[in-house]
Amino acid sequence: MLSTDFRGYDDDVVVPERLTRRERATLSAIERRLSNAEIAGEFGISVRTVESHIAALRRKLGAESRAALIRAARDLRGAAVPVPNTSFVGRGHALDEVRGLLDRTRWVTIVGPAGAGKTRLALEVAVAHERAAVVAELEHAMPEDVSAVVARCVGVSVGPRLDPVEAIGVVLSAQPHTLVLDNVDRVVPAARAFVRRVLVAAPALVVLATSRAPLGDSGETVYALPPLDTDGPDSPAQRLFVERAQAARPGLRLTGDELASVGRICQRLDGLPLAIELAAARVRHLNVHELDARLGDGLDALERAGGGRHDTLEAAFEWTWNLLDEDERSVLSRLAALPRTFDIELAEAVTTPGAGRIVLRLLDRSLIVPAIADSRPEPPIRAPETATQRPSDVPAARRFRLLDVVRRFVLARTEAAVIDEVRNAHLQYHVELAEDLAARARTDDSTQAIETAFRLYPEMGSALTWAVEHGSELALRLARAVAVCAEQYGPEAYSVDALGLAARDEKVRASASATDLTDLGRALCYHDLDLVGELSGLALGRIDGPAAELAANELAGVCGAYRGRRDQALAHLAVAERRAVQLEDHWRLGGVHQAAGIARADDPAGAIASFQAAIDAYARAGDAMHVNNTRYLMARAAAQAERRPEQVVAWAQQCVDYATEKGNAHELAHALLVRASVQSGADAESDLMAAIGAFQSFGDLRCLARSSLALSAVRTGDERLSALDQALNMAERLHDDHLAAQARAGRIAALWQAGDRHGAAAEFGSLLERVGADVAEQQCPPDVVAGIAAWPEAVAEGRARAAARHT
Repeated sequence: MLSTDFRGYDDDVVVPERLTRRERATLSAIERRLSNAEIAGEFGISVRTVESHIAALRRKLGAESRAALIRAARDLRGAAVPVPNTSFVGRGHALDEVRGLLDRTRWVTIVGPAGAGKTRLALEVAVAHERAAVVAELEHAMPEDVSAVVARCVGVSVGPRLDPVEAIGVVLSAQPHTLVLDNVDRVVPAARAFVRRVLVAAPALVVLATSRAPLGDSGETVYALPPLDTDGPDSPAQRLFVERAQAARPGLRLTGDELASVGRICQRLDGLPLAIELAAARVRHLNVHELDARLGDGLDALERAGGGRHDTLEAAFEWTWNLLDEDERSVLSRLAALPRTFDIELAEAVTTPGAGRIVLRLLDRSLIVPAIADSRPEPPIRAPETATQRPSDVPAARRFRLLDVVRRFVLARTEAAVIDEVRNAHLQYHVELAEDLAARARTDDSTQAIETAFRLYPEMGSALTWAVEHGSELALRLARAVAVCAEQYGPEAYSVDALGLAARDEKVRASASATDLTDLGRALCYHDLDLVGELSGLALGRIDGPAAELAANELAGVCGAYRGRRDQALAHLAVAERRAVQLEDHWRLGGVHQAAGIARADDPAGAIASFQAAIDAYARAGDAMHVNNTRYLMARAAAQAERRPEQVVAWAQQCVDYATEKGNAHELAHALLVRASVQSGADAESDLMAAIGAFQSFGDLRCLARSSLALSAVRTGDERLSALDQALNMAERLHDDHLAAQARAGRIAALWQAGDRHGAAAEFGSLLERVGADVAEQQCPPDVVAGIAAWPEAVAEGRARAAARHT
């Protein structure tokens, strides 16, 4: 191949000695096997002039014969792929896939959002494919210019007596070619018509196009190019950033904290190569922490000198925005105002009926992309396939989203009133869905209902947060529905945080009934017992009838039970039990008995009897989930009392079987926690680690603390202390003094066993300050308490530290 720097994008072709426009046209005609006379007739010049051009070509190209000129023409075109000299990161799989498609089909269009790297991939495919390549840039072409632009790239001189497509076909038939049509968005109909004709004119030709949207032909194969993966320091997105940053600032070395900032930057930029390259270039002037902070405020930092479409994200997106009609812009603006993902139904709810067709057009234009499904955490144990219908048999509607960088661009062009209108419509939509789900939650424990709840939790959490912050009258309705679902199907961290926000809001509290407050409080028992105590006090002050009296005393009893205030809890629960029997409210009666079992933690026989009564009541109410949940508590009570081990094993297995059948990961984690209590060694540790992972994702602080305490019993040394630290941290966040005392007592024993007498004594002093001498001495092993007596100064130090912290 000749050593050239030929560029098919340019009019002027740089070769060993510059060719004139007429010489290039003559070379193309020679490649088409035209005689000198035919060339003269086509160009309207004399044969002698043609001979002069041929002589000049032989001299400039070092060609001894006409056959050598034909080979030179092919070589020049083969060198016409303007591939950047930077590394090609993270697209090896895409390169192989597109090459494979071109081996099986003749027309492939690479589609993707602005800045996804469509052009770079196409150029890499062109040079890697076993064909000569021609690249035609159509970004600035008019529809009527498509054939002329391609003709110029292959060296065909377009005149009134020559059909350019036929001439192009002749040239590209001389040997197998790949024709790259780059950036066809503005000329889609013309490009589509051109490709149809040229594929007929050149039977061995394959066409590779790049566009934001498919060209829409039945012969076209569409390859959707996704953004780069951003997950982890070895991900393509982060590797691209680091490589480009090191090119911008040679010698750059990034620390662990800086790499964490790189990860956030790449996630914020949705893995778009153009955005990442623009950001990395800024490392010449900013460190990555500064860049991360600036990108949190907007995308203004992402630009470079030049003024081209790929020199700023703004320009890249503006180019696409200008191709949209008014309806498309309106729908896109409203979708950008949504807080998270959406399906077609939600899109129509916040735009206009029938807007689904516009959503599909926006998907075709890569302004909307498929979303990674918002779903509940993967259950620690896979549910076995059963005869019942699995979630995969009833797929949820596909969900979509805007890339964050696209969302920011669009929101900057959207009026604030439109954004508020969309958020209110989003709120109304999810209030209706949440209330419908909550209305049947007590008796619907189907896998489909559980999947629906966890799919909706993030959306409901976003809607509830917005409702509270904007003082919406719908906030209480949505909060109560979220609470019922969370208490029934298991919590989810983000939506429970939103529920806590609502429960603290004065406007929500002012309009809530005793029953509303009780439903909120039951769900928040996973989250914050101080807050539950506040709601309980409010509920007791709003008793206006038997149902309210039942609900308020139930919540007071539940709160007291979890705080270890046995007598106070049982007194409230006795009142609630009488009202539940009077009102024949079997579900509330089940809750009352369940709370009584929790309150009777120091009386295993009484606790198990209360739990059995709760199971009977829940069964009469048709609530199979709470039957199972109470069975877990019953097994836990028996295990802690070291009674009925065979029954504990049987109850635990029943819980596992139920949870796996229903796909209820929260109940499965409960089952694993209690099953670990009758296991030892690696089996117990495996179950506990799985339960901890699940409880972390659910935001269930209580069971996370319990699981960590249990894990500390099967670990030693620093790992034991680490588990106890986590248990203590979760218990303090929950404001559960009883669990916190257990975790502190465990730390005291572990420190003492490890030989840290001073640390154990200081921790004991801290426990003394919080719970008093009687409880502290009861929680700790007697020999440890006796030994600590010899460390009075350390005990005093711990007490002072705890008192200062409390203050």
